[in-house]
Amino acid sequence: MHEVNDGSLSGRRSATIEPARERDGSDAPMFPGRSLLPVTASWWTSILVAVGASLMVAVSMAEMAAEIGNASVWVWIVTAVIGALQCLLIAELASRFTNRAGGTAQFAYRATTKGSPTLGALSSWSYWFAWTPGIAVNLILAATYLKSLFWPSGNVILLACIIGVVLYFVTALGLRLSSIVNAALAVVALAVVSIVVLTPVFHPEAFDVSRVVPTELPADAPTDGWGVVGAILKWTFIATWAAYAAEMASTVCSEIKQSERYVKRIMSVSAIIAIVAFTFVPISLFGLVGVEGLQRDPFTVFAEIGGITLGPAGEYIVGLGLAAVLVLGAEIFIIGSSRTIHQMAQDGHLPRIFGKINKRGAPVGSIAGDAAVIIIMLLVFGTEVVSVVAAATFGYLVVFVLLPIAYLTLRRYRRDEDGGFRLGKPFVAVAIGLSLFNAILLVFGGLQWGVDVIVVGLGVTLAVIPISFFTRRARARAAARIPAPR
Repeated sequence: MHEVNDGSLSGRRSATIEPARERDGSDAPMFPGRSLLPVTASWWTSILVAVGASLMVAVSMAEMAAEIGNASVWVWIVTAVIGALQCLLIAELASRFTNRAGGTAQFAYRATTKGSPTLGALSSWSYWFAWTPGIAVNLILAATYLKSLFWPSGNVILLACIIGVVLYFVTALGLRLSSIVNAALAVVALAVVSIVVLTPVFHPEAFDVSRVVPTELPADAPTDGWGVVGAILKWTFIATWAAYAAEMASTVCSEIKQSERYVKRIMSVSAIIAIVAFTFVPISLFGLVGVEGLQRDPFTVFAEIGGITLGPAGEYIVGLGLAAVLVLGAEIFIIGSSRTIHQMAQDGHLPRIFGKINKRGAPVGSIAGDAAVIIIMLLVFGTEVVSVVAAATFGYLVVFVLLPIAYLTLRRYRRDEDGGFRLGKPFVAVAIGLSLFNAILLVFGGLQWGVDVIVVGLGVTLAVIPISFFTRRARARAAARIPAPR
């Protein structure tokens, strides 16, 4: 649906062009709801989201290195490239349907020809489930590093809750303020990435290329062929949660001025950032400290690299920078997950309260619900971050099984007068390959984490189906009670 900004201070879409229709000439709109968020942001706001995901390698770096060694480098590179290809599919869809808040997950409604409310709800809920734990994970890691630097006797969970409250408050004040904060944190993120990537350039004597080339697995790694394949799938499964994250730039595209013009640039730049970060950062880390060195906590590893480049002060600077990067990551997850819940309310999958917007144009209904869930997760799971990520990744891959299918369906029903751009014919095969890859990884990679992770992931993912069904039925009954205008 293509809409016109009236140019007012609120920036809300007040006039709409006729929505895209089916080829059969029916009057059914392509999607059940539209974003009500104001259109006031510049295109670079979305790029900040991609920058915030550039150091997500830190979340599972130690555990992955311990099990599959320097084969981790190729796991990160491959998943980042796959994530980049998915960004291009998302770019085409987002350029055509500029009023879908929440980005990536919002297109699965059209995975079937006539549209499926169930698949739409499943995809959006899975996306929210994927990134909401990410908020908790980043807050815990950031609090852990800040505790080490400033408050050795402090409580990590308490500090994480305090940081979370501040971030949700900033988000509730609107995307413009969030963008200013994120821009400052993004500068820090780029500085940390630059230090890590450039250390081998300025200190080649500290870099050992033999540590990067996969030669042998760690002593505790599986030795049989299927065991090795299983270990690779296990950690590729986890890597997608971080390396696919460039797609989060699409979550705010509905709030970007002239997004149909800029979305291709946004998603392309975001994909490039992901490929660079998830290629050169792992290469530098392994080459500088090796497999055994990477099995320490990320704070120690990054601080050591900062010391190589900048001397004693570098350890402090990079450690503080890494905490800032994780806070930025938490903030972009808050922005993305709150937009997803807002759109679910607009589509009729959740009660209307979750679609509420304040005078600053922030989706406060979804932000409040999101914040409550995060506080509960911090109190329940504590610092067990990798298990939380594994369960969340189950939901994340559900989204990326459905997205390429929706892309193929929407591509088939595209009309010449539709806006946006169109990828070449080879992307039909690319979309099929991406869906199959993610489906295989979802099943076989997920099983490597144990039945409990699959049960939790599947249970949370499917929970939305009855919620969506009863919410839509309640709205339909309420609408039926409203007398028709005379």
